[in-house]
Amino acid sequence: MDKSATDASYENIVENLDEGLIYVEPSGVITVFNQQAERITELSRGFVVGKTPSEVFRLDPWITELLKKTLDEGKDFFDYEGTLQRKITGEVTISITAKKVFDKDGSRTGVIALIKDLSLRKSIEAGALRKERLALLGAFAANLAHEIKNPLAGIKGSAQLLARKLSNEGLVEYTAIIEKESDRLNTLVNDMLGFTRPARHIKKELNIHKAIDDVLLLMKKELEDVSLSKEYDPSIPPLKADAFAITQVLLNIIKNAAEAARESNDGKSVKVSTRIPTDFHIVDEASDGAKFIEIEVKDSGKGIAEENLDKIFTPFFSTKSAGSGLGLAISYRIIQEHDGFITIVANPKGGTIVSIYIPLGGKP
Repeated sequence: MDKSATDASYENIVENLDEGLIYVEPSGVITVFNQQAERITELSRGFVVGKTPSEVFRLDPWITELLKKTLDEGKDFFDYEGTLQRKITGEVTISITAKKVFDKDGSRTGVIALIKDLSLRKSIEAGALRKERLALLGAFAANLAHEIKNPLAGIKGSAQLLARKLSNEGLVEYTAIIEKESDRLNTLVNDMLGFTRPARHIKKELNIHKAIDDVLLLMKKELEDVSLSKEYDPSIPPLKADAFAITQVLLNIIKNAAEAARESNDGKSVKVSTRIPTDFHIVDEASDGAKFIEIEVKDSGKGIAEENLDKIFTPFFSTKSAGSGLGLAISYRIIQEHDGFITIVANPKGGTIVSIYIPLGGKP
């Protein structure tokens, strides 16, 4: 194999790595910056190559310091974690492995660094912890719901009997309020029971784009005053999923996005997009190395306060005065039961981005 063919082969390997790759020459200039490095940092190769790390990572001096220590002192770093500031989608947690490179004579010829995007891994770890908390809370809620239903039925029944005996219309009005509030509380208790009962999903082939379009059609009136846009990846094959359950999730997420968009001063937009992320897959006994589809719902609302992001999937937590706080919790549980997960992040341009990940070829 001639040298040009060998160089092309090496270039293909570098460009197809799952990690971002950076090479810094002894002079301190970056000369290699692969596609994955561009994706993770949101910086173009044209901007980076020929510059020093301090020029490229001005907002992240820890990266410059790490590469400098490897270059000047020969110190290696393995999976060193930190936060990378990005101009478009905001900060992201990454890890860097930096190693010195030697030539055949044993002289240092630069530094090679591998960058990993840890945001999805962090989301999965947080999801596992949340799942454990929800299981405990679910058991408590189930017992509480059963304890409430019997006395609640007695309260409503007594109010109905009392209404029949009363001749004073003013007093009858109060019994009507008791009945109405009893019904409202009963609905909430039933939602609690629905949340705690293990679901039996009937998974069949589902065209996710048709499912989204059906939901948008159902919500046509609610979306009348919102600018709606769609961006679908036509290469996504049918999923193995419960159509009814996925529809419930989409309704919850898109409804929340529409309500948030209507609260914004201008824009009032919702965008729904789909894609197959090529930058990650999960390998474990549960997923069998599954690749995922991503359904992203982006709104132009006021966004979610940072202190509330960790609570958003917690049952009964709601920022709405009339909300039960179960919609997102139920949605999260449904996606978990499909071996997927949901993430919510602030949109740097304003609003919120909700991403639903469902594995391709899900289990029946």
